[in-house]
Formats: sequence, structure tokens, C-alpha cells
Amino acid sequence: DGHQPALALAVAAWARKHGITTILDADTINEGNLDLVRRCDIVAASEHFARAFTGAPTPAAGMASLAEIAPAVVVTLGERGLIWQREGETGALPAFAVDVVDTTGAGDTFHGALAAGAARGMAWLALLRFASAAGALCCTKHGARLGIPTTAEVATLLFHDSQH
Repeated sequence: DGHQPALALAVAAWARKHGITTILDADTINEGNLDLVRRCDIVAASEHFARAFTGAPTPAAGMASLAEIAPAVVVTLGERGLIWQREGETGALPAFAVDVVDTTGAGDTFHGALAAGAARGMAWLALLRFASAAGALCCTKHGARLGIPTTAEVATLLFHDSQH
């Protein structure tokens, strides 16, 4: 996440050497993020980061700038879903419709699910839907830890969403 740049860069280099997907949780601007953006396979950025880091006027413009130096970029937009750019393709996913109780931990849950799904080798769009569903479900309970959904809860939301 760039808060401990020396460690993060060493881990990113080790992971790349061993064929492990690296994901940057890009939320705050700090000294380690420039190098990490260049060295991570997926940059998962908040809309604030996408604009502030690149100086772009919009999240989409920030995403495009980040995609010039990172292989894949996801910009989370909260209740507006997410946008992404990867291998010259771009897209958007709407947020899942849930009854929001507390948004604490939603971003961390999204990033954790993104990492878990990438480690399982999920296809790109399935990966984004999985992480988005996990983040949305986190918002349905009070508290960050209590809000983290199980894989079964995420699967249920994904199944019900696909039925509509």
C-alpha cells in the first residue's frame, strides 16, 4: 500500500520473480506509490487517488493516466461502482444494490477480495464482480471486521444479481 515503501517494493519484486500477481491498494498519496504503480500488476485506486496522483480532472482521466504506467487499473467510485482499464480495454461496473448500514471497511474488503480472487486465477470481469460484491456486502453490517462477508455470502449476492 505504499506506506512502507522499502518493504512493499521488495515484496513486489519478490512476487514478480515468483509469478505472483501484485495489487496496489492506492488510496493515499505517499512517496512509495510512484514506484509501486509501475511495479504492480493491478492498481486498485480510489477516485481521489486517481485524480490527485495524476492531476487529472476526473476519475476516468486519472485511470487513463495510471494505465500508461500500470498494466491494469481499477478505480473505485463508491456507490457509483467502478471503472477499469486493462490491455487497451476499458469498462465499468455498477455498484451492487444493497441496504447500506456502514461503509467502514468496504474498500479494504474490496481489496482483500480482489487479492483473493486474483490468487485463485479468476477471469478479469468475474474478479471485479467478486471484489465489488464483497465490498458492497461489507456495507450491510456495522463495523469493518463484522462486515467482511464469507465467500458463500458473496456467491449468493452474485447469483441473485445474475438472475435479474
